[in-house]
Amino acid sequence: MKNIVAAFGCLMTIASGVKAQNAKPEYLKGPVSWEFERFTLPPSFSPAFPYHGVEELRFSPGMFSIDSSDYFSYAFVARLDNTPSFTPEDVRNYLLIYFKGLCASTAKQRNLNIDTSKITVSVEKSAPSTYSAVLNIFGIFADGAPVVLNADIKVVNDRNAQQTYLVYIASPQKKTHVIWQQLYQIQSGFAINAP
Repeated sequence: MKNIVAAFGCLMTIASGVKAQNAKPEYLKGPVSWEFERFTLPPSFSPAFPYHGVEELRFSPGMFSIDSSDYFSYAFVARLDNTPSFTPEDVRNYLLIYFKGLCASTAKQRNLNIDTSKITVSVEKSAPSTYSAVLNIFGIFADGAPVVLNADIKVVNDRNAQQTYLVYIASPQKKTHVIWQQLYQIQSGFAINAP
């Protein structure tokens, strides 16, 4: 029975991966050399997630390689439907619920032993509608070791459509590292009605 459940889990992962590969970027058109993924919210790894919408991600070429200088460096845009505004506490809670679910689910699939109670998120305002965050999470795509992510989150409200967009960029590297030039380009290139 365990083998059947495991096989079904693998098939669902492959099916969702194929679906994500077939999706076309709407918000994150580039960099084209960065792997693209798109899925609906709430994500399958966090059913208690309180928001509905869609998320697009771009993973740096070294995202999943622990020896790469751009390990765990990536960006996402989350479109949150029926959410006309977003507070700093909302940003923090979003990231905390999201990463607890992601880390728990992925660690279980990969037989990694992690303690999700150690996942923390601190957020502070750095500019109008922009927040700096530090996330203590786990490298669940590699060895499961603790990872400290530096992040920048831009909140864009579309009150007419009753939607909020989170433009999230992150890396374990300090913000002086060259990877941040690419990440900031991705973030500044976001527009609600991008052609």
